[in-house]
Amino acid sequence: MDRPHRGRRDGERALTAPEDLVVLGTPVFGGPLPPPAIGRIEEVGARFVQLSRDGRVHVEAEAAADPFASARVLFRGGMPAAVLDHVVGRCPNLEWIHSYSAGVERVATPLVRSRGLTVTNGRGVFSRPIAEYLVMMLLAVQRRLPQLLELQRERTWQPLPGRELAGITVGIVGFGSIGAEVASLLAPFGTPVLATRRHPERGAAEHPNVELLALSQLHELLRRSDAVLVTVPLTDETAGLIGAAELQEMKEGAWLFNIARGRLVDEIALRRALEAGWIGGAVLDVFTEEPLPADSPLYDAPNVIITPHTSWASDRVLDRSLDLFVDNLRRFTTAQPLRNVVDLEAGY
Repeated sequence: MDRPHRGRRDGERALTAPEDLVVLGTPVFGGPLPPPAIGRIEEVGARFVQLSRDGRVHVEAEAAADPFASARVLFRGGMPAAVLDHVVGRCPNLEWIHSYSAGVERVATPLVRSRGLTVTNGRGVFSRPIAEYLVMMLLAVQRRLPQLLELQRERTWQPLPGRELAGITVGIVGFGSIGAEVASLLAPFGTPVLATRRHPERGAAEHPNVELLALSQLHELLRRSDAVLVTVPLTDETAGLIGAAELQEMKEGAWLFNIARGRLVDEIALRRALEAGWIGGAVLDVFTEEPLPADSPLYDAPNVIITPHTSWASDRVLDRSLDLFVDNLRRFTTAQPLRNVVDLEAGY
């Protein structure tokens, strides 16, 4: 949704002359922005200053005037909340923070809230690769790929029956941009989809294979689904959303897929559910502690597929991320409504 951004605390913001616009940027996707990406940002007329992950100015920019004093925009990549607060504290004229990720739990700090800063996020940038990852894993589980690979390692010839996607019900916990993309990809398979949404009354007319449920109907979704995909944002309300009670509501053969945030799922309860056979298995791409320690008992739990928070990764996410940010930067310089403005109270 596009919404007018608040800018400074008085709610007023004059047009930004491009030559006066300083944009700070921290590393994204594991490294500094490459020169072509910086060039795209500076084509808008802004001066881009690269920061390190710990909030320091790169050597190349040290000779320039203090960028923190004049910075009005921060393009936030991988940066701890404490470092973010340090940078924000040094930027008296900062108005807008863009987070490259969709999740903003490390951006919505008390300081950012108290400053009345506008925050936008990367919602939609990662939806396609994550949806493709989920469909890949759904197919792998239903066609029993992990067991077939194990048989190959054992040099054993044993055909295994699988299930077609049209014969299962997929439940999506949190029907946002990722959930909508998953539903679109599953439509040609004829897969029925259940999904929880804060406002189910808004419907999903563009997704005729989706039945929307209210957030309060989570347990109904769990009881009816053969695969449960957790795609909801992490907020104070959703932390620990899937615990022992929820896992016991799931079908005995159902699989849980978590690509959102590790803290959404009680990992101790999940391990117990796997070992006790409450559910069929789990596909986990996110964890409470990352990297997942080598001695984590999850590695030894039965019927678990673990990937290192890679569901979002593709060769196109940097271009999509820049497309979004540059478009918003142009909007910012002309006082137009920004895309993907985050409701800091709701957490998304």
